[in-house]
Amino acid sequence: MDIKLISQCFFPPDSQAGADVAIVFGMSDPARPLARAVELFRARAVRTLLLTGGYNERLGAVEAHEMARMARREGVPADAILVEDRAANTDENAGFAWELLESRFGEGGIGSVTLLTIHYHLRRACLAARRKFPAEVALHWVCYPSLYYSAENWFEVERGWRDVKSEITKIERYYRLTLADIVRQAL
Repeated sequence: MDIKLISQCFFPPDSQAGADVAIVFGMSDPARPLARAVELFRARAVRTLLLTGGYNERLGAVEAHEMARMARREGVPADAILVEDRAANTDENAGFAWELLESRFGEGGIGSVTLLTIHYHLRRACLAARRKFPAEVALHWVCYPSLYYSAENWFEVERGWRDVKSEITKIERYYRLTLADIVRQAL
């Protein structure tokens, strides 16, 4: 495996250029993605936060509900928060999120989306969004790092290797792409 190519593929720099909505992918530690989402909202880089994620056994709660509660506590107005609480995987996150956006803003009402996720998960989140969103919707992304490694040292940490290999396996399985395909595709 070429470390430099994999790093570019799974740890790209943020592309945030402002968007209609940020889709925030849930996780077991919802405070981390939510903090980054609130930062975007306060900077007026997005006007709406769409918080997504279903029941998480490790959390003992619905990820999207936990993030919505935290967002309101941080001063994000309720009318700027959308909650998608049914998703159990990344493809469902993207699909259910798009359904919610269309029902709220109408067809053609969203021109740009910022995907907000942990860095190594970004590639799969982008593939899911491209599969579920109309082609004319502009995609941007903002990530937050792992607690255990960074984009610069993931390959020196056992957990970094494990996370990247897991993402590669999931992309190969769900999207029928080889590692060479994944690396070749630009975000």
